[in-house]
Amino acid sequence: MTSETHVDSLPLPRSVLRVDIVRSSANGPDRQTFLDGQLKSVVERAVGTALHRLFPKTDVHIRPDGDSMTVLIGPEVPKAWLLADFLLHEFPIALHDVNRRADDKHRLQLRGALDHGETTVNAPHLGGPAVVATARLVDARPLREFVEQNPAQNLGLIISDRFYQDVVTGGERGLDRLVFDRVEFEVKDFRHFGWLFRPDASPERRVA
Repeated sequence: MTSETHVDSLPLPRSVLRVDIVRSSANGPDRQTFLDGQLKSVVERAVGTALHRLFPKTDVHIRPDGDSMTVLIGPEVPKAWLLADFLLHEFPIALHDVNRRADDKHRLQLRGALDHGETTVNAPHLGGPAVVATARLVDARPLREFVEQNPAQNLGLIISDRFYQDVVTGGERGLDRLVFDRVEFEVKDFRHFGWLFRPDASPERRVA
């Protein structure tokens, strides 16, 4: 191993987004293949038209895993912008544009999880606590229950406590801590809590 390769493989601070297709295996393999392609289209469009437009030099790694994708985003992208502007605004626009041409059977509904931390890239392998955390967060029961109870919601989102404390509580880019619910969950060997985004939070609840 050369010294250059060794340096390239060292951990770097990145934001980590994990998105999974809801009920991807229902109604047969043809539908699953179609939705996998739609997910790829949504992620590539959102990254290309929004993220790279403002941050053209940032390093983005996208790893597809069938009915899910893991996206690593470089530290040049402010985390408050990533959540408030990209994930809660630009990403849903790309998702809506795909879904408005689809029938109910082929509508794309996603679960998303967001964290940040030291990560490594050794393509196709991605490593680091935030990569593991988002894989567990996206399977959290409270998030699964939310998307099941809100079938019209294209994207259900949960963020790590680390991301909530480091980013949301600062209130930058209009982020509102009162539209996130603290939820406990256990997935495999991962027992922790996260913060579930609740777009239906009442105005009264937002009064501090």
